[in-house]
Amino acid sequence: MRTTCLQMSEDNWISTIDTVFGVLKESSGFLAGLVLNFALIIGVVLFQWNLVEIAVVYLIEIAIIQLFFFPVSLFTPEPVESRDGGVWGTDPTPLQPIDFLPPVYWRNIKFVWSKAVFNLVVIGVIMRSVGSGYILGSNRPMSIGLATAGIVLFQLSRVWRYFIVDQSYREKSPTDPMAFVYAPLTELFLILVYVLAPITLVLAGIAFAIDSDLSSLPVLLLYLVPIGFIRAWIGSLDPQTDDFEVSFN
Repeated sequence: MRTTCLQMSEDNWISTIDTVFGVLKESSGFLAGLVLNFALIIGVVLFQWNLVEIAVVYLIEIAIIQLFFFPVSLFTPEPVESRDGGVWGTDPTPLQPIDFLPPVYWRNIKFVWSKAVFNLVVIGVIMRSVGSGYILGSNRPMSIGLATAGIVLFQLSRVWRYFIVDQSYREKSPTDPMAFVYAPLTELFLILVYVLAPITLVLAGIAFAIDSDLSSLPVLLLYLVPIGFIRAWIGSLDPQTDDFEVSFN
């Protein structure tokens, strides 16, 4: 009887551990979004970042995602589902300019390059307009450099997990890594419409009515807290499933 009870207790404990790990795995994207936003809050508190520096770090993250995931699209041999006939109805022609790298496909290059160039130009123009006339403080380059290094490591881990492990890119189409590219752009749109625009409008009215410091920590938190929830929500959507879908018709 005692042996049976111990066995049942052990089975319950194993079941509980499996459940906890399952929940953590499913919510990893949500937690990652919260952690990344918490890092922005740390930057505001420790390094005294202002709204411009927060925007610069965020744009750097979007640019890094573009630079990492667009090239992955070149190595995916599966056809794009929404494209019927033509080159997508035949076996792809591989090109292997570098021996130790997997082959790229000419049809993927033609499918990806215009989108990649357009996105990078738009991000460059936005970053230039945000940073124009702005001079970094003495401690800013190091702090922003540390944030950039963290972003690079995190995005490399995503590329590894979703496309490199077990050579899973062989079972993907170009739209699979491109979903990762367009997720932060959707996130940026939501932040602009539902956070930056309304909060800035309200704060501008307050500043007009009374003398207030709009660069203070409480004001910045008014932006960062809702931004954190939007980033966590988008991060919880798996681009590999119907949670997040981008149409390229």
